[in-house]
Amino acid sequence: MASEQLGEILGRIHAGFRRTLQRGALLSDPTMLRLHRRLLAIDPQRLSRKPFEETRFVVIDTETTGLQAYAGDEICSIALLEMQGFELTGREFCTLVCPGRPIPEASSRVHHLTDEDVKDAPLIEEVMTEIADFIGESVLVGHHIGFDIRFLNRILQKELLCHLKHPWLDTMLLYLVHTGRVGHYTLEEVADYARVEVRGRHTARGDATTTAEVFRRLASVLTEYSNPVRNLINRQYEMGHY
Repeated sequence: MASEQLGEILGRIHAGFRRTLQRGALLSDPTMLRLHRRLLAIDPQRLSRKPFEETRFVVIDTETTGLQAYAGDEICSIALLEMQGFELTGREFCTLVCPGRPIPEASSRVHHLTDEDVKDAPLIEEVMTEIADFIGESVLVGHHIGFDIRFLNRILQKELLCHLKHPWLDTMLLYLVHTGRVGHYTLEEVADYARVEVRGRHTARGDATTTAEVFRRLASVLTEYSNPVRNLINRQYEMGHY
């Protein structure tokens, strides 16, 4: 047997053994097991059928050490804001996160977070249960939300052996639907179009707050308050962007 084949087989055995250990640790922790079952029980179709006025939304933003969720980058700040229908409720979860690795200077120039800022912050594993609890049964909202979901799913898969099944809405895609434009647009550009003041740019809470207001303004034009959320979810794909 070639050494490359042997290495691949051993790698698979090791990965399977690691998953078995994780599953055993999960089953022995009542809190983790409860969250695991709760996330697996999420029914995206049921959430999507709810009218806007009855829907709980969670607006998400993260700041990270870089752009590669599956190549070593980590979250260093996260904000979750709750909305009911088109309105913020005032409930939120925001925290700095120790990424467990140095923050590159190039990333610090964007979000102004340094190793000193996060050295005493909790690890993402230490707040993952709070994050999952806060998300609960909701429709997720973000600007370029796929970026944030990738980072959260990597941690959830590692810690809870599952991932987010929640429906989501992306304010950039809603902007494309509303304007008929194509391309890639920043939060500043979309906020300017929606006449939303940008405060605390490239901070998780600041960007989440801006995204929530952009979402409120765009969604209120694109759908009726009594319509099911799935109508707006489906409209995201009208321009062929997904």
